[in-house]
Amino acid sequence: MSMPIIKKLHIACVLEDGKLGGPQIYTLRMAVALKEKIDITIVMPMENSENFRKLCDISGVSYKTFWLSRITKEWKVALRYVLFFPYEICRLALYFFKEKFSLVYVCGGSWQYKGAIAGRLSGSKVVWHLNDSSFPFLFRKIFRSLSPLASGFIYASIRSKEYYESLIKYNVNEFVIPSPVDTARFDPTNNYTISENLHKEIGDKIVIGTVANISPVKGLETMIRSASLLNKDFKNLIFIVIGSISHRQQAYFSELKSLCSEFSVDNLLFVGSYTDIRPILKKIDVYICSSLSESSPISVWEAMSMGKPIVSTDVGDVNIYVKHNKNGFIVDVGDERAMSKYISVLIKDKGIKHDFGKISRNTAVNKLDSKFCALHHIKAFNHVLNYEDDDEL
Repeated sequence: MSMPIIKKLHIACVLEDGKLGGPQIYTLRMAVALKEKIDITIVMPMENSENFRKLCDISGVSYKTFWLSRITKEWKVALRYVLFFPYEICRLALYFFKEKFSLVYVCGGSWQYKGAIAGRLSGSKVVWHLNDSSFPFLFRKIFRSLSPLASGFIYASIRSKEYYESLIKYNVNEFVIPSPVDTARFDPTNNYTISENLHKEIGDKIVIGTVANISPVKGLETMIRSASLLNKDFKNLIFIVIGSISHRQQAYFSELKSLCSEFSVDNLLFVGSYTDIRPILKKIDVYICSSLSESSPISVWEAMSMGKPIVSTDVGDVNIYVKHNKNGFIVDVGDERAMSKYISVLIKDKGIKHDFGKISRNTAVNKLDSKFCALHHIKAFNHVLNYEDDDEL
C-alpha cells in the first residue's frame, strides 16, 4: 500500500554559487511556484549572492546563507575550496540534520558536490539537478564517483539526460523538466518603461538582441560576425547584448570588442545586467541565441514568452520548443551565415515575424510556464520519497 501524500514537504534547495544566473532564476521560480505546496529553503553562499537574496526577499522565499567556497580557475579561491571542503560539508550536513529536511535538492549542476554529500550525511534523500551538456573530464569523473549519493536526477533537457546517463551506472529515478518561465510576468501585452538613455540609443531602429552573460560558451563571436553580414544589407539595425561582465571575463570582453572593431560592427551595445529585462525584451524585434552549449536556456524561454521570433543555434532542447520555420529558425553552432540569413527573413517580412512571435508566446504559455514546472517537480519529489502523486498542483 502506498503512503498518503504529505501536503507540505520540507525541502532544502542547495546552490554553491550565489551569482545571479540561470540556475538561481530556475530555483527561485520553482520555489515561488511551489511555496503553497512545499516548505522550501534555498541554501546559498553568502559571497556574491546579494542580488539573489534581494529577489528571494521580494518573492517571499526563505533562504539560508553559508560561507561556501566555489570551484574556480582562480588559484587562491580554488585552494580555499579544497581546504575548506570537509568543514563546509559538515556545516551543511548538521544544518540539514537539525532542520529535518524531507529531501535535499542539489540545484546548481553536476559540480555541486557539497550539497549531495552533506545531504546524504544528514540522512536525507538527495535529488540532483543536471543542467548542462558539456563538462570538463576531471569533474565528470568526480561526478561519476559521487552520483550514487542521489536517489534521483532531474535533467533540464533531454540532451542533458543523454549526456549524463552514461556516467550513472545504477538504476535511479530520472525526470526531464525544462526550466520555467513566469508567462504572466513576461507578458508582451503589459506596459514597460525602458531607460531614457537606452531609448535614445535604440530610436526607431530594428533591434536584434540576446540575454547572455559575457562568457565564451555564449558564442557571441557568431553574433558579431552575423551583425557584420547584416550591416551590409541593412542600415537601420542595432544589436544588444544584455548581461553582466564579471572581472574574470574582462580579457574575453576585450577580445569581443576587438572583434567588433575588426568587422566594423559599431552598432552593437553591451548594456550590462538589468534587474528587469522585460522592457528591453519588448523592444527587441528578433531574439537570437548564439551559444555553443546550453541545456534549457531560460533567456530563450523568456523571449518566447514575450512573443519574439527566435533564431538560435542548435543547443540543448531549444529545437523542441523553437520549431524551424514555425516560430523561429535553428542553425548549426557557429554558423553566422545561416544566422544572418534567417534574421534577414524576419526583418524583411513583418507578417512572418508577427506569426512566429505569436506561436512563441503560445508555446511558452502552454509548455514552459512555471506552473507546469512546479507540477512536474512535485510529482518527481513525491516519487523519490515514495509518496502518492497529487492529481493537480
